[in-house]
Amino acid sequence: MKGVWIAFRVMLFLVVAGCSSATQSTMTQKDVVDMIYEETGEVLYLPEFEQLDVSYVYVQYGDDGSVRSIDVQYADGRTSEVIDYFQKPSNVAEWEEQHHAKKVYGPFEGDVAFMITYGMNGMTTTTAQQVTELEGVEVAIQEDTTFTIHSISLNGGYSLAYNNEYVTEEEALEQTRSFLMNVK
Repeated sequence: MKGVWIAFRVMLFLVVAGCSSATQSTMTQKDVVDMIYEETGEVLYLPEFEQLDVSYVYVQYGDDGSVRSIDVQYADGRTSEVIDYFQKPSNVAEWEEQHHAKKVYGPFEGDVAFMITYGMNGMTTTTAQQVTELEGVEVAIQEDTTFTIHSISLNGGYSLAYNNEYVTEEEALEQTRSFLMNVK
């Protein structure tokens, strides 16, 4: 009987371990902010969206090991399933080495609708098609077929990327205005 109990516990452990690599518990916005602080020492304001959840957080490092940027993605239809590629620890290690980064949370399955990047040394925008002022701050705007990107030099620099399928140009400007009101 003792052998059956041990075999059951080993099987249960293997099932739980297998599931934990494919799923990850979801966190509140505050939990994600706290996790970023623990990793980087930076307190970031992360906007909240009614239909979107944080789906991916990673930190990029410079050659000297200092934090270069913090990237946060939000997804529509996010699940608790981690993207297939990142379920394998060797793939995570390979990705982190290749990108000089650390995966902090996710990435979960879902359609990326918004991304925010905080660059410690500012953001560079060489392809801005337009510059506007919101809340007394210059915002460089560039567009491609999928995203409208607002780059801001403030306390380092921010890049806010809006998926064009989810927001209009006016909505993106309002979101950026709201963001600026919260980070000043």
